[in-house]
Amino acid sequence: MTSQIEVLAILLAAIALFILDRWRYDFTAMFALLALALLRILPQRELFSGFGNPAMITVAGVMIVSRELWNVGLVDAIATWLLRHVQARGGQFLALTGLLLLTSTPISDVGALAVFLPVVLQIGRRNEQSTSKWLMPMAFSALLGGIIMLIGTVPNILISNFRAHAVGHPFGMFAFTPVGVVIAGGDLVLIWLAARWLVPQRKSPTSAVAQELAEYVTEVELNAESKFIGSSLAELIEEVNCDVSVLGVIRDEKRRDPGRYLRLKAGDILLVEAEPEDLKVLLDAVKGTLSEDRDLAKKFLVSDEIAIEEAVLGPDSPLIGQSVGRFALRRRVGVNMLAVLAAASGWLSVDVAYLAAAGLMLMLGHISLREIYASIEWPIVILLGAFMPIGLAMQKMGVAAEVAHAFVALSHYMPAAGMIALLMGSCMLLSNFINNAATAVIFAPVALGIAHGMGISADPLLMAVAVGSFLPFLTPVGHQCTALVMTPGGYRFTDYAWLGAPVSVLTLLIGTPPILMAWPLHP
Repeated sequence: MTSQIEVLAILLAAIALFILDRWRYDFTAMFALLALALLRILPQRELFSGFGNPAMITVAGVMIVSRELWNVGLVDAIATWLLRHVQARGGQFLALTGLLLLTSTPISDVGALAVFLPVVLQIGRRNEQSTSKWLMPMAFSALLGGIIMLIGTVPNILISNFRAHAVGHPFGMFAFTPVGVVIAGGDLVLIWLAARWLVPQRKSPTSAVAQELAEYVTEVELNAESKFIGSSLAELIEEVNCDVSVLGVIRDEKRRDPGRYLRLKAGDILLVEAEPEDLKVLLDAVKGTLSEDRDLAKKFLVSDEIAIEEAVLGPDSPLIGQSVGRFALRRRVGVNMLAVLAAASGWLSVDVAYLAAAGLMLMLGHISLREIYASIEWPIVILLGAFMPIGLAMQKMGVAAEVAHAFVALSHYMPAAGMIALLMGSCMLLSNFINNAATAVIFAPVALGIAHGMGISADPLLMAVAVGSFLPFLTPVGHQCTALVMTPGGYRFTDYAWLGAPVSVLTLLIGTPPILMAWPLHP
């Protein structure tokens, strides 16, 4: 009994620290693991068993392959095509959310959202409108795509691993598809219908940033007598000794990319960012005049093809010391496709398939060793390795059995479908405040205990845990996708619940029947 109280205290303390968010979640998990060691709840040989779990290799491999799929530029090319061919804002919203859902199915949801996010911001700048109505639905769509395939989310992989230990076989690559498609499709329709009214209209900082940038942009028109007529833009920049940034060249009412080898013509207008002193030096050197159209900068600051962004290279950036050409779009995606097919066909286990894919990409030069290490989210890996033993301790000390017993007691007052919905809802609620992988680790042994106590199959219960753990719609802190759009959308913490609450309720309503159909209680 004492050991059960100790394990429960460690678990509750870890959850509280996750919610308070004063320490990084990987540090919290490590301290929880240290507490298990100091209290001698688990033998030393089992303390670090989580780091040797096959799920760790699978998670890392999926991250690496997702990075490469992102690098090849396929998603970016699709997004660009969409922006050019779908003009109506309503059509763009429907297409972007739907396409993002499909894209986040086989690759990282965060990576997919990161590719589409600049597209949405660009649309907002071009139309001079806030993007707050779009960004939250985009984040939700990215989450929904992740539940369709085994490799879409970390909880799916973890739950599959728990099933392997419980019944001897993991979930297959498309085991989540029947349930995921129903939930993703239904929730997406609700998002399409309700986002207009339920997502608050906030003033996005991006529009303010664009306006602020425009105030520093000046238009310099080249006269016919300028000595730089016929010269390249590079020659002009090299000869004029001042701190000036050329952001674009306007010719024939169209903005052009300020390429180094663009030949200048009389009447060209240079969009330049410069201090007054540097601007005077430029005007004297090129024999130019200030344009009288003060709306040019605002009009041409962002084009359909070009957007201006500011980025700072961190000390660990893989771009340091590399040429721009090194990061051109990669077209060699055969290795990635071979790894999805190998895992889906059962020829190789998922962990071996993705480890092999990462190794082949490295040997063939598709990705560098530095990129491999950079693509792995090490805090997630450490969280999993350190927190898995807590789930083991819950099983060994009987904590999971006690919690499961409480759920079983409730089963006398509700049907099995209600129990599945209750378990899914409990996971959804908790995952809004702590990491979704931690939620899956906590509830997976509980699901196994419920199945044993009720004398039913563990599969529908494990599926409920997987779905619930990965769909935190109520807060911005439940997942990286929801956190990623908070600042550009100008959202407040409570804004997410307006759309997130009905989407969560609908998930419970439409998620339970397909779970029971795909995974019967008594197979």
